[in-house]
Amino acid sequence: MTVHATRATGVQGPSRLFLALAAVVLTGCGPDLDTPEGTTRAFVDAMAERDWDGACELLSHDFVHRAMEGNSQYCSVYLERWHPDTSRYESLTVQGEAAETADGYRLEVAPGDTPEDTEEVVVVEESGRLVLLSYPGRDTAVR
Repeated sequence: MTVHATRATGVQGPSRLFLALAAVVLTGCGPDLDTPEGTTRAFVDAMAERDWDGACELLSHDFVHRAMEGNSQYCSVYLERWHPDTSRYESLTVQGEAAETADGYRLEVAPGDTPEDTEEVVVVEESGRLVLLSYPGRDTAVR
């Protein structure tokens, strides 16, 4: 007599793929990069996760070029070196809505446990997308 073991998984075949895709769609794809607040949130999240390439993609080319002495292709290396401890990014929250100015959008971020310790962020439009011209933590970066 041959015994065949089967594993009960509930959903089989194409239905499982559909459910997986639906879960991705329902959970969203992260912050809205079409808003200054969403772009800032995405940068903070990337820094908290030590996703240096992702963080660099959200920085202004002008800022990167100036801050990295023309070595912008090494942005991720610079960010990793400048921010050995990224734990402060885990609690940063965007405070309110961005104010549009002649320089771009200005908004405040602060640690969740001390909302009075705000830092200003400037978000600008560059090549048709929003990027950070200044970012939280730049003043405390180890250089």
